[in-house]
Amino acid sequence: MLDISRRGEYQDLLMGQNIVIAEACELLRIGLRTIFAEDQRVSYIHEATTTSGLEHYLRSHGADLVVVNQELITDVARLPMGNFVILTARLDMNILKAAYQHKGRGYLLEQVSARLLRTVLDRQEHAFLVEPSLMPSIMDALVGKAFATLDEELLTPREKEIVVLLREGQNRPTVAKRLCIAEATLKTHLKNIARKQDLLPQ
Repeated sequence: MLDISRRGEYQDLLMGQNIVIAEACELLRIGLRTIFAEDQRVSYIHEATTTSGLEHYLRSHGADLVVVNQELITDVARLPMGNFVILTARLDMNILKAAYQHKGRGYLLEQVSARLLRTVLDRQEHAFLVEPSLMPSIMDALVGKAFATLDEELLTPREKEIVVLLREGQNRPTVAKRLCIAEATLKTHLKNIARKQDLLPQ
C-alpha cells in the first residue's frame, strides 16, 4: 500500500521524463547516463549508438528529450521539435543554426558539465542554451572576426557597451532591451561599428 504522504513523490516519479541518449562512444554514454540517472526529474533513459537506432526508437516510442551527438545527425529536422539538445566535439555552424531554427534546447560540448546539462531538462520557451566556451568561435563565424580585431578606441561609449554584450553571446533583442534602446537604434549602432572597421562601404 502506498503511503499517502509520499503519493506526490510517487506520481512525480511516474511522470518523470523519458530521455534518449544518442552517442556512439560508450564512455560518453556512461557519463551522460550517470548525470541524468541522478536527477529525480528523469524516470527512463534509453540509449542509441547509431543514427538508425535513434530514428527507430523515435518512430516507435518518442521521447521527452533527446541528447544526441552531432556526429549521429543526418537531418536536424528529424529530431523532435523543441525536445533535443546537441552535443559536439567541434563547432558546426550549419547544425547550430538548424538546431536553433528547429527550436532545440541547446548546443553543448561533449564534455559538458553535469550542472549545465541538467538545465535542459526544464524546457523554457524561446530558450536556446549554447556552451559558453563556444561563443568566441560562434561570434567569429557570425561576424567574420569583426569583434576579434575591433579597435575600441574608435567606438563611442554606447557602441562599446553593445560590443561587450554581443561578445557575451547576447542576441540583438536582448542587447536592445538591456540598453533600453529600440532595435532599429541598435541596428544603426551596429552599422556604425561595422563602418568604423571598414566592414561596410562608407
